[in-house]
Amino acid sequence: MGESVRIHFTLTDLARTRIAGRPSPLAATTFSAFRLAQRTGTPGLDGWRRLVLAGLAASGPAPGGGTGRRRAGEPYFAQIAPGNPAHPVPRFLRPNVGLHTLDEELERLLSTPRQVLRADLEYVGRHRPLPRWTWDLADGDRAAADRLAAAVRDYHRVAVAPYWRALASALAADRAARNRQLGDGGIEEVLHSLGPRMRWRAPVLEVQTRAETEYDYHLGGRGLVLAPGAFSSYVPCDPDEEQPTLYYEVAPGAGRHPLLAPPGGPHEGLAALLGHSRAAVLEVIADGVTTGQLARKVGLSPASASEHATVLRRAGLVATRRSGRSSHHTLTALGSELLLHAAASPSAALR
Repeated sequence: MGESVRIHFTLTDLARTRIAGRPSPLAATTFSAFRLAQRTGTPGLDGWRRLVLAGLAASGPAPGGGTGRRRAGEPYFAQIAPGNPAHPVPRFLRPNVGLHTLDEELERLLSTPRQVLRADLEYVGRHRPLPRWTWDLADGDRAAADRLAAAVRDYHRVAVAPYWRALASALAADRAARNRQLGDGGIEEVLHSLGPRMRWRAPVLEVQTRAETEYDYHLGGRGLVLAPGAFSSYVPCDPDEEQPTLYYEVAPGAGRHPLLAPPGGPHEGLAALLGHSRAAVLEVIADGVTTGQLARKVGLSPASASEHATVLRRAGLVATRRSGRSSHHTLTALGSELLLHAAASPSAALR
């Protein structure tokens, strides 16, 4: 039975607490490796784990040696992922500001200043053993950094990429719902509803953990980034972290998990209801976009994107706000519920 982490807020912390933006493919990849090693979670994760282990077994030798039956990326990636929920995760592997693609995030990782990497790894190393190659990374060894990036790509290709669209849709829908909640009831309403393991007792957020550890974490005016995640919760522990981030697991809708959704295309049920183009438009709007951004992401003309958004707005699924010459689109409560339900619908179960 785990203990609790108590996150202490000041008034300044409450004012600076925010919902994370675009989900990070790199953070999702890192936490999925943790979940794969832990072998715990919902039935949806059990199904994902079986498929991933089979895929990794067939993926051939891992970078740095080993056989295909070892987790892809060993030893350069798997050994740096935590084996215990109480252990810290290097910040460079769990960015709270997501970019469009994993490759973009890996380029950002490769450009991290050496002193930042070293400070990050030194903190993690004080709490758990790290393999020797991580100190090559901390010393600025480009070959070690390239091996790490290659290992992350290999693992991500099997464990996350086939499911990323469904995951990103579920995370975006949750994020839209949280932002709406923030506007309607303020940050305390959000903190009250992060999940059954989290309890808001002003000015403290108590988080029940699976680890046998208990500690107090003082934000000290930095605020807190709240990031939805599919694989694992993660509680901030590094006292020097510039932007402490709490990852909370998105609750599966209707008893299902977004990892049960198949790869590729809009969800079958959503596409059958709205048509493929309009379903894709609804998924993209979950991120909050202008008409121009929507057109580029979906591959439509601005006129077509605007027409689809108008139809969805008339159906009560999308809200549009004009600012100067731009129109900004977000999901309504009904739109979020529809997207969450589609991400977890039985028709999307893996076959």
